[in-house]
Amino acid sequence: MKIDCLLFPVALAVLCGASVQCTTSSRESLPPVVAAEWNLEAIPDSMVADGAFAYKDKLYNGMFTRSLGWNGGDGVYTVGLPGYNVLWTFNDSFYGVVDSLTRARGACSFPRNSLMVQTASDCRPGETSDDMLWLSDYIQTDDPSAPGYYQILTHLDHPKAQQFEDGIAKDWLYWSGEGNVVGDKLHLIWLGIHTPGTGEMIRDNAALAVYSLEGTPGDPGYMRLESVDHDWISYNPFGYGQTMLDSSDGHLYLYTYLDIGEYLMSIPLVARTKGGDLTTGLEYYVPGEDDELVWQDSYPTFEQAIRAGIAPGQGTFTLPWVLEKDGTYYMLAQQFPYGSELDIMLSDTPWGPFTDCRRLLSFPNPLDSMQHDMYGDQYRFLYMLNLHQSLSRDGELVISTNTDVDNSKEGADDSFWRNFGNPGSADWYRPFFYRVYNWDKVF
Repeated sequence: MKIDCLLFPVALAVLCGASVQCTTSSRESLPPVVAAEWNLEAIPDSMVADGAFAYKDKLYNGMFTRSLGWNGGDGVYTVGLPGYNVLWTFNDSFYGVVDSLTRARGACSFPRNSLMVQTASDCRPGETSDDMLWLSDYIQTDDPSAPGYYQILTHLDHPKAQQFEDGIAKDWLYWSGEGNVVGDKLHLIWLGIHTPGTGEMIRDNAALAVYSLEGTPGDPGYMRLESVDHDWISYNPFGYGQTMLDSSDGHLYLYTYLDIGEYLMSIPLVARTKGGDLTTGLEYYVPGEDDELVWQDSYPTFEQAIRAGIAPGQGTFTLPWVLEKDGTYYMLAQQFPYGSELDIMLSDTPWGPFTDCRRLLSFPNPLDSMQHDMYGDQYRFLYMLNLHQSLSRDGELVISTNTDVDNSKEGADDSFWRNFGNPGSADWYRPFFYRVYNWDKVF
């Protein structure tokens, strides 16, 4: 959808935040004590807000440098499960075989979503490849010379899907959102996407899937899909449920962003559950008759959404994540569009307004040491900066990133097929991980 800036000059001036610059502070906190086995590599102080300390997580980067089965993907959400287990969900992914020497992908299937459980060890998530339980419908895992070796099908298909290639839908699909545990059930949001073949990715519905958590990982019934409500939000063009906060006030807060790319605007929005879980109904934070933001049962109109930003005047952001600590709510979000910076703001409530924006971390390029492909190791776009607090050891932020290849080099191929064949291609389109300690000390 488009909007004419001339129609809303005041609102756009506030929301665009073109003149807003996140501030910095002076480093006053002590560096954390980190164990050698965590394999953390410090990021230079010049890239980290004063007061905070950031590291590349070489341990998790290594865990997700894979040569068989899942070997890349985006989305990359986590949900903490009972018993210190962690559910991982992935969106578009590669499953198949990678040359272990050149890191070149071969023929892979491209499922639109898939699941993995990171199993517990010593009362915390296990941190080796052996602790990854892939919950995938493999085509075959017995014959490396036959088609389909360690390739899979999509976990959850969209009911509108009609165009399939090698068993995988191409026109309608689900990408993962957030989830929470209720008793021995997992409630997981799946966001409907329509891909009409023109390069567009159009938001549609949001589904709510319920999974059984009876038993332990590896049991036949564990993570069994019990039901899917495909009309949980029958039409969700703004994408509520991309991120979520389980707040101490008894609500779940669902965050998203309204992307008005024509004017380089991206506005963080929020909804919440009426009760303590995702089955209790939703209400949305929108401007009322006097323009003060209020909660309403009906889904917002576009005109309401462009005036419902919860970080007014702070800049323009994508994929907001909100944390609660000691009665204060912190929102972290990437600069829009595809910025290499992660900013942090604070509020007294989970619905904002979030203010006092600070630059928390600037991500390096390249993200980590990796096998160079024939066009180098610089990324083009950095996107989907996701939080994984179920992996936190001592309250630090755990962040994953996604990237794609830089096509600006002379002779570089701009097509999706650069993810195959090239030496180093399996080190693109996959997550890299970071940890930020003392992150709240930047204020």
